[in-house]
Amino acid sequence: MRQTGQVPRYARPANSDYAEDPINALGNVMQATIIGVLRKNPGLTRAEIAEAIELPKMTIANGLEKLIDAGLIIADPPREVAVRGQRVRYSVDDARVTEMVMRLEQVLGEF
Repeated sequence: MRQTGQVPRYARPANSDYAEDPINALGNVMQATIIGVLRKNPGLTRAEIAEAIELPKMTIANGLEKLIDAGLIIADPPREVAVRGQRVRYSVDDARVTEMVMRLEQVLGEF
């Protein structure tokens, strides 16, 4: 118990920030599946990814946004310059995905 007498809502181990990014980016089955699909088939559109994974396009759109924000997926053209209705193709930033996986492995004690 803390000196204030309150129990913390959740415990955070030392260096947990190092693991948080990979867990947030890769810890979701849908997001991990999107990465896997794009690694095998780079340059797919949101509709093509949705068809491959058999999920609604809006669900895929939400996952893609999180992956782009994490720097794991690259949109072409980038969302800052894409025009509404324009086909955007997606690919994996393999170096960034590898970095995230390695960080997670280090936290899990694999290295």
